[in-house]
Amino acid sequence: MSTQPHFCDRCASCGKSFTRTEQRTIFNNKTYHQTCLLCSKCKTPLSGSFYPTLEGFTCENCHKRVSTRCKRCGNTIDAGIRYKSYKGQEYHPECFLCWSCNTQINEGEKFFELKGYPQCIKCHNEGKQEFVDYVPIKLAQCYKCQKPIVKPQTFSYYEDATYHNECFTCNRCGLNLINKPCHRLGSAIVCPTCN
Repeated sequence: MSTQPHFCDRCASCGKSFTRTEQRTIFNNKTYHQTCLLCSKCKTPLSGSFYPTLEGFTCENCHKRVSTRCKRCGNTIDAGIRYKSYKGQEYHPECFLCWSCNTQINEGEKFFELKGYPQCIKCHNEGKQEFVDYVPIKLAQCYKCQKPIVKPQTFSYYEDATYHNECFTCNRCGLNLINKPCHRLGSAIVCPTCN
């Protein structure tokens, strides 16, 4: 008599099995208890829209807080929205403009570079060397060090505050939190280890 192993349905997060009446959430062919599928940032149960990340999943609110910002307008580039990337910076398609005359540079259109920013062929041929009517985005000071953030420094957003990338660290152990899970503990931002 041979016995075959019985594989019961187990939660991909906690590894425990389900009761017959327990509700389940299935994502990417994995099954989760509804209380186990949590936002990796704020630890609330996920329902409705959520986004896969390297750390797990994020809820709609956390995704918006840490999502990509357009270099030109400074507003969030929401998930699922097409964007243009130039020199490591992301732009809404309608914000990818010549920085000398504000003419939109469309997909596949040739352009030049002026001081690290796109410039249309017309402005380049006319020899324009300045950002004539460009008003730079006013970024707040770094929330942690209180020093200004200036181009071309890289920066991050968390809960509507702006940080130099090197300043966005765990308040307890100093671990850099760029692309890592973190959450508030009182007024401090901490990594999961320092919870």
